Amino acid sequence: MDYLIAISDQLAPQLRSLRNVRGLNQADLALKLGVTQSRIAAIERNPAAVSAGQLLELLKVLGVDLVLRDTQAPAADTSPQPSIPNTPNTGPQGAW
Repeated sequence: MDYLIAISDQLAPQLRSLRNVRGLNQADLALKLGVTQSRIAAIERNPAAVSAGQLLELLKVLGVDLVLRDTQAPAADTSPQPSIPNTPNTGPQGAW
């Protein structure tokens, strides 16, 4: 399931929820990350205080992928592409 996080305040309850769903308490998660339980509590209170690297490591332990979605990208062209008869498909075509 995907969860859209637009501001850091939305990250705190998601981190807590993911930890709980995985059946981990703060001490268990801290042990897996090599930090103290109080550090996990601090991260869950204020995720903005953690570095990007630390957040990625935390998410990895929780079994979560971080996905960046470009919201400024132009919409993909979904119009049908003309086909050329009797031409073998040699892979992707078109511009990057």
